Amino acid sequence: MECPILVWMLTFNRELTSEEYDQCYQTMRACIPHSNVQYSPGSKESCSNHTNLIGMVMTQGSQHHVVNLGLAIIPLAPEHPNISISTFLESQYHKEIAAIQDPSPERRGESSDEMIMRRLCMLLTLKQAYIRAIGQPMGFDYTRLDFDVPRRTVNGDGKALHGWEFRVWQAHIEILRPDGSTDEQVYQCASAFFRGTHDINFVWQRDAKELESWVQFLTPDQLMAVMPKLTD
Repeated sequence: MECPILVWMLTFNRELTSEEYDQCYQTMRACIPHSNVQYSPGSKESCSNHTNLIGMVMTQGSQHHVVNLGLAIIPLAPEHPNISISTFLESQYHKEIAAIQDPSPERRGESSDEMIMRRLCMLLTLKQAYIRAIGQPMGFDYTRLDFDVPRRTVNGDGKALHGWEFRVWQAHIEILRPDGSTDEQVYQCASAFFRGTHDINFVWQRDAKELESWVQFLTPDQLMAVMPKLTD
């Protein structure tokens, strides 16, 4: 059964008002009654984990065909602006750095640290998306998962994860600062979906037009405009 995937990505180019937050929260509770997100107006931490981009992935089909679906988004920069990329990578060495180091950057003008940062974020989003798709907490041991992206193989506890589809893309957004200037931010994104096939499939979404066919970017103003339709 072919189940199409749709991703909504909300860009926080401004803060939500308390009234907008309340409307979003009540709509979420109506659409997803089992959600355990706490009501915390004015706190971006409740939904975005210190980033300016959040996402929601969905599909349509019978329950046993759509139960395992996950999304992950990670900024392609250290969480704190005062931390250099090299310092951040050193703090993450125990996760994936040893496996993705390469003395020659792949892209012209890209430093070795930038290349490693890009690869690290790709691996972490793939693992996070899978962990969320199987309903495990984020304390899940990442070392149990082995993503060999060049060979397009994935193992969990030493066994091939046949039947999974992984989509990988980047999101480029602009954030308006209080002084009127804009700041471009880049995020690494990945989805994991169990389709039940005999293969492991990777989809690299680099073409903007193809990405627009299943990934939609919204601002808070656009979100509030469609909010009433979600509960019709």
